[in-house]
Amino acid sequence: MQHDFPLPRTRLQDEGPSHTKIVATIGPATEDRIGELIEAGMSVARINFSHGTADDFRRRVQKIRGEAEARGSSVGILTDIQGPKMRMSRFPGGKRALEAGAVVRLRQAKGVAEPGEVLFEFGGFLETVRAGHRVLLADGQVELVVDAVGSDHLTGRVTRGGDLGDRKGVHFPDSQIHYELPTEEDRQNLALAREAGVDFIGISFVSRPEEIQAVRALAPQSLMVAKIERNAALENLEALLAVTDGIMVARGDLGVEAELEQLPLIQKTLLQAATRAGKFSITATEMLESMIESSRPTRAEVADVANAVLDGTDAIMLSAETAVGKHPIEAVATMRRIARAVEQSQRYHDLPQRTFRTQERNFANAVGMAAVQAAEALDISKIVCFTETGNTVRLISRYRPSAEVFALSPHAHTIQAMTVLAHVRPLLFRRERSIEDMLSMASEMLVVRGMAQYGDPIIFVAGVPPGKARTTNVMKIHRIGEEVKMH
Repeated sequence: MQHDFPLPRTRLQDEGPSHTKIVATIGPATEDRIGELIEAGMSVARINFSHGTADDFRRRVQKIRGEAEARGSSVGILTDIQGPKMRMSRFPGGKRALEAGAVVRLRQAKGVAEPGEVLFEFGGFLETVRAGHRVLLADGQVELVVDAVGSDHLTGRVTRGGDLGDRKGVHFPDSQIHYELPTEEDRQNLALAREAGVDFIGISFVSRPEEIQAVRALAPQSLMVAKIERNAALENLEALLAVTDGIMVARGDLGVEAELEQLPLIQKTLLQAATRAGKFSITATEMLESMIESSRPTRAEVADVANAVLDGTDAIMLSAETAVGKHPIEAVATMRRIARAVEQSQRYHDLPQRTFRTQERNFANAVGMAAVQAAEALDISKIVCFTETGNTVRLISRYRPSAEVFALSPHAHTIQAMTVLAHVRPLLFRRERSIEDMLSMASEMLVVRGMAQYGDPIIFVAGVPPGKARTTNVMKIHRIGEEVKMH
């Protein structure tokens, strides 16, 4: 009988990085431990604009770049813009309890709510909310159903009671609220991100492709990450995928708007859709939540991380676990071990192979797929791809090869942009004058760095002439140490 796990019980090889990338949020617990996070397995560092000042942001970017350079590593930087987070105002004493059946008035105002009412710090809801629509308060802790819409307020009846606190989040899962994205604060933060050369921009509460395009115009050097956290984003998923570079399965707010029991199926659907569209994916929120306090995760959290890897995510993300948690380095190392255990399993290798993406019917996609299939057929563990823009590497990554993909580019921004791609190890590599010189130098570099040995078979993917973007047209099967001949 074939098992997915080793029998008799042995310790899996857990040295080196996992194929699935790890995104770790930088905060007070880790600002001075970034080097340790890199060594533990972090590939992308996340800085959330919701916390900290502009000076904090600049300082953290400098530390991430410095620690990565000191270790000869490539680490991407992701920052989230806040978007139109809808919040309640305040209550006497900072909190209010609402019981099921209570009738509540909802209106726009700042200040302290009177008895029997809840104040919203934003507008736009009176025009779109209708009787029968749900309103979720305190990020889903309390649910109301609207009975009537007045000229300046809504009247709702509590269907699920609970406690409210000052400035907690509000959701309208049945309504299309009109809001501005990016907000004025987002625009200021995007200018800061552009100044710092951030690699990825996470767009919070996005629901329309026009919003992604507006953000891209303000940070054209960064890759766009559409955070899927509203029902409207699910309804417009194909349109969002057409204009974004990647998506984040943001399970926190998404788990408020969508039915909770549907969340695992939504996650699988989103990850499959991203792969079909040729876009990268990040799975986020509460993956190892217990490690904020505990040095060891729960069994359910281990299964959650493992299932995200089996679902085909490019990256898995830690939030509070590394930003403010007591065991940030252990959290990254634990996530890496879980990912590697799954990646070494027979079940992972037996996952269905991705078919050719006909929407990108070009040389690069065909050569990339051929390289993956050749590596599988000949049991070759290394594919080396020379790239100017990272596009060919993205195409190879989506086929989820068993081989590790060494992505070589002379451009630092291209290298950092590939840090989120599963099965890819990006490395800086100077451009040589001929394709033969490039293959020879790359072979020597892998041997010198201990990543390969003389005699190892390897697959090269490149473009002729060298140094020209979007010209991938060559695949060569080679044995390291032999003379390189292309004609």
